[in-house]
Amino acid sequence: MPSKKERHRMDLRMQARKLGLVVQLTSIELPDKWDKSKERYKVVAYSFYRVKALASLPEVIWLLPYEVWKYQVVGEGWWSSDAISLEESSIKTLEKYGAILKAIKITPESVSLYWNEAADEQELEELAKMIFSLTEISSVLNK
Repeated sequence: MPSKKERHRMDLRMQARKLGLVVQLTSIELPDKWDKSKERYKVVAYSFYRVKALASLPEVIWLLPYEVWKYQVVGEGWWSSDAISLEESSIKTLEKYGAILKAIKITPESVSLYWNEAADEQELEELAKMIFSLTEISSVLNK
C-alpha cells in the first residue's frame, strides 16, 4: 500500500494530466551563483508542449529562484537567463511558490516546471495557469 505522501503525489500527477500537462521524473543540471559549475538535481517535471515550435525563442531560457550573476531579475527572488517579459500574474505566482520550485525551462517546443511536488490541487492549478501563460511568450526583448 502506498504511503500518504505517495498517494498525494499520484493525485497531483493525475490532476496535472487532466490539466493537459505531461509529468516526467527527470534530472536537471543547474548553474551555481557564479555560473562556474553545475549541480544535478533529481526532480519531477510538469511540462506543456506547444503544437508548433516558436522560432523566435532562443534554444533555452531558464527561470531560477536564486541569483546567477549574469542572469536578469524578473521578479522578487527570480532570475532569467534571457530578457523576457512576463505577465504580472506569472511574476506573482513565481514569487508565491519560489520555495517549492527548482527551475522553469522555456524552449521553443515546451515550458517545463521542475519542482518537489509540495502543493495541493488548487496550488497546482495556479502553477498550471502560469505554465500556460509562459507558453504565450513569443519573443525575447534583447534579440
